[in-house]
Parts: sequence; structure tokens; C-alpha cells
Amino acid sequence: MTVDGAPAPGNPFGTLVYSYGHRNVQGLAWDPSGRLYASEFGANTWDEVNLIRPGGNYGWPEVEGRGSDQRYINPILTWPTSDASPSGMAYANGSLWVGALRGARLWQIPLSQDGSAGTPTAHFTDRYGRLRAVASAPDGTLWIGTSNKDGRGSPNPGDDRLMTLPPT
Repeated sequence: MTVDGAPAPGNPFGTLVYSYGHRNVQGLAWDPSGRLYASEFGANTWDEVNLIRPGGNYGWPEVEGRGSDQRYINPILTWPTSDASPSGMAYANGSLWVGALRGARLWQIPLSQDGSAGTPTAHFTDRYGRLRAVASAPDGTLWIGTSNKDGRGSPNPGDDRLMTLPPT
């Protein structure tokens, strides 16, 4: 939506709905080309990163992860739920950076020129626990927040915390 609460320009529905068939979006990020990405919890099997298209149907509840039905848009990346439960997401330095709750790591997903995903790399696996928030700071660093005191994590002394990371 716009800052005034109107439907976004180019919205094919003319409402606040921009796309549909999402299960549980946790993070949104835009790349320098203006493409929108969403990180989403799956139900039991697959978590996703989707490249959002105006008016696109991403298949939930008919499809979790990739499917073969041409009516639905496939994610650009999937993980088993044990590796991700993706949360906050940011774009920095040619990659999407996605925090993982259940997976307890920071995923780096390089993007190609057309917005497709390269091979993801895991950072900090099991080092800081559940990673909830990821944001790109004005100076190009990433801000990462943990989520271990929400009743689902295993807090360490000093949790929860906010960390900075220069993107590589």
C-alpha cells in the first residue's frame, strides 16, 4: 500500500491485496531493481522464499513448496522446516539475508540478475539461537536480532541481542 493507505501503484486488484496464496509471511525485502521477496513458513515440510509478482497466486493451501500446477507460482527457494522457519529478511550486497528461527542460523541467498536464487549459505548455525529480525542499515551493515526469550528458544546469558554484521 502507499503511505496514505491506498492500493499500491500497479496493483492488479485495486485493493490492498497484492498477491495471494501465501501461508505465513515473516519477512519482506526489495532488491535494487524494485523486486519484492517474501520469506514464508511452511506447514510441515517446506519453508519458502518467493519472488512476488503483482496478482500472483503462490498456491497455499493447495501447495507447500514447489508444485507442478501452472496456476501457482513456485518459490525461488525452499528448505526443510528444520533448516529454516524463515523470519526477517533484508537485501544487501547482492544477496537476500534471512534469519532462521527453528534452523538457528542466518541464510545468505545470492541473487542473479533476473532475481532468481543461487545456492544459499548458512552462517552462525546454532551460534546465537533463533534469529528473528534482519534489517539492512543505512551504512550497508546488517542488523540481526535474536528471539530466544519468546518461550521457544533456549536463552543464553545476555539474550536477546541485536548484532551488526558487514555483508560479505
